[in-house]
Amino acid sequence: MDNYNHLAGVVGGGSAVLMFTDKKGKPTPTKTSVAVHTEDKKGEIAAWGGDNNFPQKLLKEVRKNGAATSGLQLISDFHYGGGFVLFQEQFPPDKNGNKKRELLQRSPSEFPEIKEFFRYNNLKRFFRETISDLEYFGIAFPEYILSNDGNKIIELHRQKTAHCRFELANEKTGFIKNVWISSKWGDSVDLKSKFAQSVPLIDSYWPAEKVREHCKKHGIRKFIRPVFYTMLDESYYPVASWHTAYYSKWIQVANSIPEFKKALFENQVNIKYHIEIDEEYFIKKYQNEKKSWEEYSLKDKNNIRKELVKFVDESLRGSKNAGKSIWTMIYKDDNGEHFSGIKITPIDDKLKDGSFLPDASAANSEILFSISVDPTLIGAGIPGGLGAGSGSDKREAATILTARCKPRRETTLETFEFTQHYNGWDDSLIGGFEDTQLTTLDKNPTGSQKAVNI
Repeated sequence: MDNYNHLAGVVGGGSAVLMFTDKKGKPTPTKTSVAVHTEDKKGEIAAWGGDNNFPQKLLKEVRKNGAATSGLQLISDFHYGGGFVLFQEQFPPDKNGNKKRELLQRSPSEFPEIKEFFRYNNLKRFFRETISDLEYFGIAFPEYILSNDGNKIIELHRQKTAHCRFELANEKTGFIKNVWISSKWGDSVDLKSKFAQSVPLIDSYWPAEKVREHCKKHGIRKFIRPVFYTMLDESYYPVASWHTAYYSKWIQVANSIPEFKKALFENQVNIKYHIEIDEEYFIKKYQNEKKSWEEYSLKDKNNIRKELVKFVDESLRGSKNAGKSIWTMIYKDDNGEHFSGIKITPIDDKLKDGSFLPDASAANSEILFSISVDPTLIGAGIPGGLGAGSGSDKREAATILTARCKPRRETTLETFEFTQHYNGWDDSLIGGFEDTQLTTLDKNPTGSQKAVNI
């Protein structure tokens, strides 16, 4: 900063400019910025979805889907691993005087200021919640609280991603000044009401030194500095890779099947046999009796019919009648053709063949694929295969998923690294997340070992 004597600019969300001048008063080159356009607006807010309620709609569908809920929880668990660990980078010389990088694990308790910060802000919970926001939405909104003099970050809070919205960018500069927080976006909350609050936005690309100078100049003592996964052409909110399962309707397909099944169970008439009795049966049966069929009253005829149906029904139902034979009389009509007095027709059960279950399986597989979760890790097996996979399948799938967590963890660790630089903590300290690597019992009696992906 020795070459600069002036700082001016506006906080931006994803695009911001610091206008420096050198000691001779000439402006230095700055980051290129263009106006940000969005068709989705709700007053001063950049709407997240057409009705500014996309996170809530997404969560509504996810909460009804076991594959999505389990898959997102699994990848969040792998992301967090064994929790945050602290290392110190060292370069001890070997016998030839060559320096080799080594990482020595340290405890936060060895550094009083860091220990107190972790304790005061409950960073274990903060990291878990931030990871959940990142995995569900691809973006998290940590809020930083500064000391009265603006020299230290003293508090670190998670603002729920589903409650956060960006203020519309300045049409001329593309700068975003604030993040608005509310739990009532779906109700078109008035920004002047008590249910909405704005917090200054700090660009995630600004280093700690620039942020400190900016906050002191503008009297800012709290701000949000978002962390997010890579955005492609989005202007405000990222589209997480797994959101393809939502936009392609696979989650909705998977959710509609149990609803359809439930309605089918509730509304289907559960009849197993259709019993048809020809009136000629009774005429023939009673033609040689003391009393012919025509001589019975209507009430007696109905009772006789009911008794016969009850007899046939009891002969067909129940496990004790399995394999049992039933006989009926056959008659000749006036043309000499034979016909049965009683006809029994089994009614096809539309539920017995597991209808629509293959569709549900395909939908759930598509959901897990979009989340990048190997189905063997949740006992689902490989689609098209048998079983839930062997131990080797699960172990290798876990190893691959752990390796893929590195870029995700780097995003989460931005919160620690920014705080570290802002507060002037030892630069040789490195944060990471501990892994549990599964092994075979011949290599380790416990079947696992600890590792860190840094």
